[in-house]
Amino acid sequence: MLSPTLSIYFGKHFAKMVGAIFGLSFLLITIVTYFEFFNRAFRGEAVAGLALAMMSLFRVPATTEEALPFAVLYGSIAAFVIANRRLEVVVARAAGVSAWQFLLPACVVGLLIGVVATTLYNPAAASLLSWSNKLAQEVFIRAEKQPARSDGEGPIWVRQSSADSESIIGSVQSTDEGLTLVGATAYVYAKDGKFQERIDAPRASYRPGAWRMENATVTAIDSNPRRVDTYDLPTNLSADEVKGTFLQIDSVSFWTLRELAASARRAGVSADRYELQYNVLLSRPILLLAMVLIAANVSLRFSRSRDLGRMIISGVVVGFMLYVVTKIAWDLGSGGIVPPPLAAWLPAIVATLFGVTVLLHLEDG
Repeated sequence: MLSPTLSIYFGKHFAKMVGAIFGLSFLLITIVTYFEFFNRAFRGEAVAGLALAMMSLFRVPATTEEALPFAVLYGSIAAFVIANRRLEVVVARAAGVSAWQFLLPACVVGLLIGVVATTLYNPAAASLLSWSNKLAQEVFIRAEKQPARSDGEGPIWVRQSSADSESIIGSVQSTDEGLTLVGATAYVYAKDGKFQERIDAPRASYRPGAWRMENATVTAIDSNPRRVDTYDLPTNLSADEVKGTFLQIDSVSFWTLRELAASARRAGVSADRYELQYNVLLSRPILLLAMVLIAANVSLRFSRSRDLGRMIISGVVVGFMLYVVTKIAWDLGSGGIVPPPLAAWLPAIVATLFGVTVLLHLEDG
């Protein structure tokens, strides 16, 4: 049995290495994000230097959530390699300490990091991302009165109808839980399907029965574009349907996901996105535990300098494969092809079982 003193020592060493890797990732992502905003400002979209720095800092925590599993993986590899270099693993084994006892502090720290990341870090990151979106809306839209560009995967489109027309409205970004669209574009069609006009607006606010599009540019067939202060686009969508479509899932706190999912189901809207995100966050401690076990498999037996390159490549390959699997599972779950709980939990559980199986084979035969 590993003594409490050694357990605390190994746990602190492991936590320091993971924290160092995560801090480095945070710094690099902050710099890249700031220069991205600075590039937009340099082209004339904004000139507020302090606001750009604040937007970058507020946006980074939500981005680094995806980097956390890799920080744990590479931090674990670094911690185990250093322990090997210092012969701590050799001494511990000579004293009768098994690999499982040696790994226990790292596994506990990995689980604790996952719990803190889900219950504390995620709500804080979601709030900061919402503030960053609102600040970007103020800086970039008011600076040039033009739509802000999305930092995500592209615009989201939804079809809606009214008594005498149908329309498709899309947005590159949203705030206010999806009720305010940033960089909105709408295409209006008559009931017979004939195109009537296109409306572009820096901002569109949802109101019961209509979208209020401000400073809009209306382009109709056989006519020049015209500017209007406000344009009311009729819609048959309810507020819950709008939130279910346009709400940026990364800006939703872990503690409110279940409530939003229940609200979506009551409104007859698919709650798969909320259920999937909730289960992904809930399974995060198990995923980080899997990263610790995988790191142990590729680095605990490292003993020679020439093994370092092979070990690093193995860690990168395993991390990349797990990232691809989790993304595929996310797409399957968000598309309703597989149940969201299965899509969220299966990669973490399979990776953990894989790590345990390989360690059992290496240690116990």
